[in-house]
Amino acid sequence: MNTENKSFEKAHNLVRNSVTLKVVTITIMVLLLLIPTEMVKSIIGERETLNYAATNEVGSKWAGPQQLNGPILTIPVVYEVVNADQKSEVVKYWHILPEELKIDGTIQPEKLRRGIYEVVVYKSKCSFTGKFDLNKSIDRNGLNEIRYDQAFLTLGITDLRGIKDEIVLNWNDEKLKVKPGSTLSDLIYSGVTIDLPDLSDNLQNKIDFDFALNLQGSQSMSFVPLGNTTEVNLTSNWPSPSFDGNFLPDSREVSATGFTANWKI
Repeated sequence: MNTENKSFEKAHNLVRNSVTLKVVTITIMVLLLLIPTEMVKSIIGERETLNYAATNEVGSKWAGPQQLNGPILTIPVVYEVVNADQKSEVVKYWHILPEELKIDGTIQPEKLRRGIYEVVVYKSKCSFTGKFDLNKSIDRNGLNEIRYDQAFLTLGITDLRGIKDEIVLNWNDEKLKVKPGSTLSDLIYSGVTIDLPDLSDNLQNKIDFDFALNLQGSQSMSFVPLGNTTEVNLTSNWPSPSFDGNFLPDSREVSATGFTANWKI
């Protein structure tokens, strides 16, 4: 009987030791496998950081993401303010958005390299056409003066370094040049400004405008639909676009040779 108990105990210990050995072995193997996994994760993280740095470096020399905002027509207005029987004048700004705005653009992507990293940049050619309706209502309570002779137009462009050619605005068949900078820092922090001729003679008419914009950038290109009706038509030879923003295209065609996309908002 004792001999049988001892034999059983030996067998039990052998099995227990064998299971323990297997658990220890598996644990060691798992730990060893985690080492290269963490090394791979570290390399991936480092590569992502370097890729981000390469993209920013190229963007700082070429031009960064571009967002086009406007154009916005602005007319200074003067209001009379009465405080404690004292009268003073305050200049405010009357902003008018386009009644119609159409943008037709082509985007030509390019690939630049920084070491082992590839950065996609682009050149674009856009034509803007539209109308402004000056026959709009305005708050006339306390209104003293509307300075139609000081009106100006503002076009928001995120990175002005991307402008490749001089912008010339056709305003009611009159050619006007732009100057860099935005007067509307509360609405458009970066852009160009066009001083307009006296608008007094066009108060009952819609004013046509158009201009061409050759712009380069990187990572993305977006448009803010400020018109009462805004239409955007884009074509490109880039085969894998990503459409983002608040409005997806109303129609689009994507193939190995490029894409076309159309928005009407």
